[in-house]
Amino acid sequence: MYCDASEFDSNQLANNFYDICIIGGGAAGIAMATQLIGSKKQVLVLSSGLETDFNPPPSPDRESIYKGIVGNFMRKVDPEFLTRSRLRMYGGTTNHFNFWARPLDEADLQPRPGYRDAYWPISRKELDAYYPTANEFGNYGPFNYDDIGFWEKVFRASAFPEKPGDQLKNAVFHAQEDRYITHFQLQRGQQLKDAPNVTVLFNANVLRINTSADRRHVTSVDYAAIINGRPGIPSNLQANRYVLALGGIESVRLLQLSGDLGNNNRKLLGRGFMLHPVIGEAAKVDFNPPITQFIRNFYAYQRVTLDQTGDLLKSSNQPTPPPYDADDLEAQQTFQAWGILAPTVAAMDNQKTGNFRAMLNFSPLGDSCSINMNWEQIPNENSTIQIDPSQTDPVFGQPVVNVNWNLLEADKQTIIKGLSMCEEFFKQRGGQNFRITTDLSGGPEQWVFDPSPRNRNPLALNPGDHHMGAMRMSDAAENGIVNADLKFHSVDNLYAAGCSVFPTSGYANPTLTIVALALRLADHLKNTP
Repeated sequence: MYCDASEFDSNQLANNFYDICIIGGGAAGIAMATQLIGSKKQVLVLSSGLETDFNPPPSPDRESIYKGIVGNFMRKVDPEFLTRSRLRMYGGTTNHFNFWARPLDEADLQPRPGYRDAYWPISRKELDAYYPTANEFGNYGPFNYDDIGFWEKVFRASAFPEKPGDQLKNAVFHAQEDRYITHFQLQRGQQLKDAPNVTVLFNANVLRINTSADRRHVTSVDYAAIINGRPGIPSNLQANRYVLALGGIESVRLLQLSGDLGNNNRKLLGRGFMLHPVIGEAAKVDFNPPITQFIRNFYAYQRVTLDQTGDLLKSSNQPTPPPYDADDLEAQQTFQAWGILAPTVAAMDNQKTGNFRAMLNFSPLGDSCSINMNWEQIPNENSTIQIDPSQTDPVFGQPVVNVNWNLLEADKQTIIKGLSMCEEFFKQRGGQNFRITTDLSGGPEQWVFDPSPRNRNPLALNPGDHHMGAMRMSDAAENGIVNADLKFHSVDNLYAAGCSVFPTSGYANPTLTIVALALRLADHLKNTP
């Protein structure tokens, strides 16, 4: 059922009993609610957006709540980060991406001595139980990202052959450009609207989480609509269990606005905030003779259509793919895919470095290639999210968020060592005149910065829009905010969904893992009395 907080009788809502209240209508919230359809649980989804939200941008009054303060380093990197990278609307930031995806590697979840101690309290095997279903949210066909032989056939290509001593390996990314798939409120909206056990309440802006006197049990949440740019009368609702799914920044802000929940949040909440650093053109390399089209095809952005059995119907690496057609929609497996290079586990262990991906952009003749780098940020306690009482949002008058993103020397060493691995890899394959095109000298605060971030200078450091880590998952309360089941260590009925719980980041775009974790949490709550 769909309802709007500005039109709905709050008393009727308060009189209903809800087993689960999901705060947030983005990728995590919608995935959870979808998984709970048909269960014995009565589910309420609170979305600050509107039922009519289909395309960005959201209304200015809603988006203004996302304005805040960024630290000195982020002001150099991307001063508009807080509003540019987030959308306060139904579907959340699924409305402004092409759903790039691949799963995390096993090494991303484990500690790596000499590089980082942080690790996930769950295994890749536990994620693999949900990754294939999460993969269906992107309409990506078979879940076999690392079957290079399969993708060589699909791409009508050959990856760079392996050589003894290689520090880099081939891997595959997927993407999805169909907005009826990437916009989760379009893809799953009708299912949620028709579900007898799910209510989606729009224009419901949660203002505070209320707890018992000992701060260990959530008793209710306060919310209000926005009407003509002004706050409506606040209302209150209760549920048995609550799930925070507001994204990696706003979830932290709401918790801090609600005071100290439990005993450990004041110490750890908002710390270890991570993004994926990106440099669009970090290096170039020449080839004489040129790299053949057959190899270049493996690393080219391709549109792929598979049939229901996973057999290839067609593929194309045209720069501008044709529109989706009826055959594509019937096949139900049309997406984009391409090859990348990434370090082997042995290389990361030997070099004491983070994970990364090198995306290759070959010239039309194959005689040169530029390298796009995206890499893992090491958890950093001085990279923080905090509310700042010195400035309030223009609608509800609550303190805004202050995001102070910082990098460590280890983060700079990851790209320096990663590019050295790329140079060695290409020299073994006839590469010449390898040159780093961005400036990597100096310490972790010294980079090429873009004075006009919207222009995206390819030589500049840019922040990937993946807000991770500030509510990290851990096996012990002294090390994190939520446990392996995503329940708050110190609150008995509060859970978190989204990439804020990631203890480490890897290099993969996080949405596939966000959905997998959300589905896993939904199944856990199905079986929780």
